[in-house]
Amino acid sequence: MLFGRFLKKRQQAAVEAKQAIASQTQEALAEQARHHADAAKRDEATRQLQNLPLLRQIRTDDPDSGVRETATTRYRDLLCDSACDIPLAVQLDELSRIDDLPLLETLAIQAHAAEIRRALIERIASPAVLAQCAVRDSLASNRGLAVERLQDRAALEQVLRQIGKKDKNVYRAAREKLRLIAEQDELPRRIGAQCEELCARVEHLGRLGNWGQDRALLEHLDRQWAAIQEHAEADWQARYQAGRERFLTAHDDFCREQAAQIAAQATQATSLAERQALLDELATATDLTDESGIAALCERLAARWKSLPALPEARQRPLDARYDALMRAADAVRQSFAERGQNAARLEKLTARAARLLDESRPLDHQDAQSLLERGRALANGLSDPDAAQPFLTLAERLESRLATQRRHAEQRLALLPERLAELETHLAAGELKKADPLYQSLQAGLDMIKASGLQQGAESDIARRLRALAPQLRELQHWRRWGADQHREGLCDDMEELITRELPLEALAERLHALQMDWKGLDKTGSPANQALWERFHAASDAVYARCRPFMQAQAVERESNRLAREQICQQIEDFLSKIDWERVDWKKILRAERETRQLWSGIGPTEGRHRKALERRFHQSLRQLDQRLDAERKRNQAHKHRLIEQVQALAEAPDLDAAIEQTKTLQREWRTTVPARQKDENRLWQSFRAACDAVFERRAVLHQAHANELKSNLATRETICAEARAFAASETDPKRLAAALHEFEERWRAAQSLPVPRQVAGQLTRQWQACRDDLEQRQRQSEDRQRQTALERLQRQAELCERFELSLLGKTTDLIDAETASQLWRAAQTQGESDLQQALAARFELALKAAQDPEQLAELRYRYAANGERRSQICLQLEIITGLSSPANLAQQRLEFQVARLAERMVEGEDDPLQGTTQLLHDWYLCGPAPQDASLLARFERVRQALTARTGEQAAQMRQD
Repeated sequence: MLFGRFLKKRQQAAVEAKQAIASQTQEALAEQARHHADAAKRDEATRQLQNLPLLRQIRTDDPDSGVRETATTRYRDLLCDSACDIPLAVQLDELSRIDDLPLLETLAIQAHAAEIRRALIERIASPAVLAQCAVRDSLASNRGLAVERLQDRAALEQVLRQIGKKDKNVYRAAREKLRLIAEQDELPRRIGAQCEELCARVEHLGRLGNWGQDRALLEHLDRQWAAIQEHAEADWQARYQAGRERFLTAHDDFCREQAAQIAAQATQATSLAERQALLDELATATDLTDESGIAALCERLAARWKSLPALPEARQRPLDARYDALMRAADAVRQSFAERGQNAARLEKLTARAARLLDESRPLDHQDAQSLLERGRALANGLSDPDAAQPFLTLAERLESRLATQRRHAEQRLALLPERLAELETHLAAGELKKADPLYQSLQAGLDMIKASGLQQGAESDIARRLRALAPQLRELQHWRRWGADQHREGLCDDMEELITRELPLEALAERLHALQMDWKGLDKTGSPANQALWERFHAASDAVYARCRPFMQAQAVERESNRLAREQICQQIEDFLSKIDWERVDWKKILRAERETRQLWSGIGPTEGRHRKALERRFHQSLRQLDQRLDAERKRNQAHKHRLIEQVQALAEAPDLDAAIEQTKTLQREWRTTVPARQKDENRLWQSFRAACDAVFERRAVLHQAHANELKSNLATRETICAEARAFAASETDPKRLAAALHEFEERWRAAQSLPVPRQVAGQLTRQWQACRDDLEQRQRQSEDRQRQTALERLQRQAELCERFELSLLGKTTDLIDAETASQLWRAAQTQGESDLQQALAARFELALKAAQDPEQLAELRYRYAANGERRSQICLQLEIITGLSSPANLAQQRLEFQVARLAERMVEGEDDPLQGTTQLLHDWYLCGPAPQDASLLARFERVRQALTARTGEQAAQMRQD
């Protein structure tokens, strides 16, 4: 029975039990290994055991040491044997029960199963064994696990020596572990050196008065200190905090002084900024989509603009011009809204018309449809809201698709028209009215569709002309059909009468009888009825032929009876199945396949008697109709389930929680199944809808990922722009103040950009690039300051030499005489330096010399200073020699020592890196100290000091450029 598998209970298939010869043998061996009195017998049985738990018990409990050793060896060999048929799970469970470390280490190296070796690698701790596993294990993941567990330096070095190029991952892991161990050993010394350097640098902040640069440098130092603070000792932390607080206090004092200057400029800047803000807000008016909103915004901004105080003419004029331009732009946008409303109404009408065209089943008129599409798209492009144009655009795509399909079909039919027209001509020429009539109607319908599809004019005109010419022939054939049918019937009568006497096999005779009867009936169906005389003649001849075929007909009757019984059996099977099946638990695919097979079997059964055929057919189809109703109900239920899934997924496309929506979509995808399929195109359409809804959900994630990638790309471009601008500024600028201000500005921009995410793979490279740019700016600033300081000292030297020359001329201590008027002219021609205090001191010295030229008392004062300044210059030169590390005359050794201890301790013990920072004031004191006796040896010593300082400065600048 076809449906018998649905009615019987599922029985457990009998599994042929294998003869457990091996099991019985193992049981006997186990009994002998446990209980035999002879140790040799127990040893022999133990060598053949395959029971791991029993071997473990024997290796610990057997009284004979030889048996225990044999059990240990057998236990190890079974775990190391590739041909061992013990399940892997049993082996792993058994290994978890033993604690014999030497055995575990041996198995970690020799075990055949990779899973066993991995489990043992996770348990052992011997560096030597782990090193062997990392080098020799055949599985890469096991080698990686072994090297991951290694922490011993010697074992890691052994792995590096032995692994070579066999496993690059193991080699890299071992090398990285060795590097980390070396770094850990080096950490205390490195931390101490960093603490020393950072404390020295923070104590040096604020010495040159570069508060902005030093404040930014302090943040840089704080970041470096924070990285090592937890490793620094308490003394280092106290020293760093003391230096930091000292600088912050001095910096706060400087900021308060600067605040007073900034406040004066704030008022005008506030007014300018407010007007600029109004202009920026007015610029957004063109982005609004509400006409009333634009009007309200313009009125409010206009009132505020008029209420603000006027700026100077040079600044007010461009602002007013931009204000007028923005107002005109806002008015233009406001006027455009009215036009957009009218266009939206027109587009709505065209949308309704396009929907009506799509609902019509007749062919579309190409010219009218194209006109509608062109007008609709023009209106849609003018709308600002894409959602308002979407209904029309959706219908337009469908309309274009239908036009394209119709045109393609029209082109295909046009290409076939000549062939089909020739076929029509052939049928008409042959008098085949039955074939010619429907072909003519089809050709006429094709011409109508070609004309409506907008194909090139004239393409079908020749076909239409030829078709009109064939119409009279078609009508003539229709007149001749009736006459031809009577002629055909007479021929059938002659053929039937001939069969009465013709010698043929009964089967062939019966087939010929049936064929002639069918031909007679076929003529009746053509619409040409036969006359009574011909019918009686044909019927009498048929009865005579049937009498000859009666024996064959009786045999056919027996066969039909057998067929009837077979059909009744099939009907009974279906009815039994329908009465007993549980429709709540049924395999619909099997039901559908059985129904299809039943139909095939029914159609394969031969004919039955006419009196039974209709009843059996009715019974069969009634039973199948019940089955089909169940199938149809399940088909509809399955279709409804699929529609619900589509609706649920479509709703998830707008869900705020994207991750939850994606997980729910995956769950709904697993629920999609087909129990009873519908038509293939319907199933395909549903699947496409479901797939499109799922893709819409997943595309949201792709859009978010793309947006995140674009954000990372934008942030990366921002940081790269900062670095590029910093490099360009450092290469083009020489003013140290502007360099300091630019460095502060770039650092602020970098800190703001640093909080924005960038691709991880370039973050480290960007940080290093920015560090290089900042170091370049700092180096450029220091070089510029050094050049300015050197230039200032050179100008100071020239001015001091002029004062010295004039003073010595007044005192008569030189042959190079100069009068007061000439000295004044030379002084005015000399350039002034930027340090106001030093300039005033030099000017005071020169004014004193001018007064001494006219006042004897001032001249006496000048002579007194002349006598005292010699000793002062000697002391200054000695201090400069100490700072620069140059030697002094032997007779000044004691004085040099006293200066080092008493006066220069604070300056030189602080560890200043730059000699100019400690010598600048001494050089200023030298040039301000005058007049003084012209001691050639002292002047030579001072010149040597000055040249050493110049060379030292050049070396530092070269070193910074190299760094």
